[in-house]
Amino acid sequence: MEKVGLEDVYRLYVNDIYRYLCRLTVDRVQAEDLTQETFFRAYQYLDDYRGEKVRPWLYKAAYHTFVDWHRRRKKRPWRLVEKIPEQPDGAAADPVRTLLSQEAWSSLRTCLDRLPEKQKQVILLQYEQLSYAEIAEVLGIDTGDVKRSLFRGRQKLRRMWRDELDDGQGK
Repeated sequence: MEKVGLEDVYRLYVNDIYRYLCRLTVDRVQAEDLTQETFFRAYQYLDDYRGEKVRPWLYKAAYHTFVDWHRRRKKRPWRLVEKIPEQPDGAAADPVRTLLSQEAWSSLRTCLDRLPEKQKQVILLQYEQLSYAEIAEVLGIDTGDVKRSLFRGRQKLRRMWRDELDDGQGK
């Protein structure tokens, strides 16, 4: 079997890591910097790599890169961005759909910001389609804790989302 190099890994996962970091930061430029830092760290610690699955290993590196960056800038709060561009050229398909998407993200972001940190991270990583075991590995918790946090986080999100919609309709 052919050995996969870091350049191949970068090409395969750079967009996933960038999208995850975009959801954690407000600044797309900062997400780009953190993405580069993640892959730089991956290169530095390549000797420590023990054959784990590459994708969760990279998400773990991205998570720790984000945490380190956040600690250095503790005075400034972080939020999820309103809309992540899915197309590299930023071309908008339908202005109405784009506006509705931005409004939905704004509302969801508000709810996510109110969740406990672990629940927020579990939901974001699950949204990135990581398995329970991979999320547990990234966050350094057990699989049962991932399942509980995901279940409780989703319940809280639904409740907050419903309350926010009710408030928006004047109820």
